[in-house]
Amino acid sequence: MIRAFHLAEGGLRDEGEAGAEGAVWLDLVEPDEGERAGVSELIGHALPTREEQEEIEQSSRLYLLGGVPVMTAQLPSGFDGKKAVLEPVSFLLTEDRVVTVRHHTPRPFDTFPQRAGQASLGCHSAETVLVGLLEAIVDRLADITEHAGREIDALSRASFAPDEGADVDHQQTLRAIGLSDGLVMQLRESLLTMERLLGFLLPALETRNADRELRGLVKSFLRDVRTIAEHAGFLQQKTALLLDATLGLINIEQAQIIKIFSVVAVVFLPPTLIASIYGMNFAFMPELEWRYGYPMALALMAASVVAALAIFRRKGWFRWR
Repeated sequence: MIRAFHLAEGGLRDEGEAGAEGAVWLDLVEPDEGERAGVSELIGHALPTREEQEEIEQSSRLYLLGGVPVMTAQLPSGFDGKKAVLEPVSFLLTEDRVVTVRHHTPRPFDTFPQRAGQASLGCHSAETVLVGLLEAIVDRLADITEHAGREIDALSRASFAPDEGADVDHQQTLRAIGLSDGLVMQLRESLLTMERLLGFLLPALETRNADRELRGLVKSFLRDVRTIAEHAGFLQQKTALLLDATLGLINIEQAQIIKIFSVVAVVFLPPTLIASIYGMNFAFMPELEWRYGYPMALALMAASVVAALAIFRRKGWFRWR
């Protein structure tokens, strides 16, 4: 699918595929070979294939093609509060238009056209359209990072300061921590690619003699991305601490359970010994003919239990409930 946006009263208007000829922004969404070839012929440069977009080498993601900067970044989409899908998006900036190639639907690509006229520098050229779109992308990454931070704080409170009477499900907590950590790692990867993209775009704009205010805005985005990346790194440290702490709590609970079993085993060891002695089938055992032998054995068993519990209590290993 091709979305062709034209400048209209300081904003953008979608003219559809039929308006590709005079569009300032061509947005290719899951393009087929025909659409890719048509746009490549229109702008005079080959668009990157999906295989090229997925290359991890920086030279494959950021390069000049006949003086036209081609830039690819990993952007999240489908964020539902816990996880997102991370896929590459390519940006091409020609003399008179911006071309984007993507295979998923990051939210800024839907929201930016509706408020393009409200961008920091307005919307009156290919450069301002690209910078406005990048501004929306950076804002979206900041929003997702803030949401991830709130989720991690909520997990921390639920684990270390649960409501009175609440039963903490550590298995569910571990799953939530894993999802949060995975989201933060995706954010860090996306922010890293955005930092490289902005760093590559800046000298390209200087080469094109772009407006100083425009270049200053890109520098501001670059600082914002670095700040968000630092915050994402801090969140990843928090998830690592939360994971270690949750595993520690699980170990403590398991130790308490094992302690109970150990106490029960030791408490019933003397009665078992007594029962074993008097359960032996020897012919000559004095207590077998004694009238009070059976009550005596029961009394010895009970006394051994009480004595063991008293010793544990004195040692601090056991508390009466």
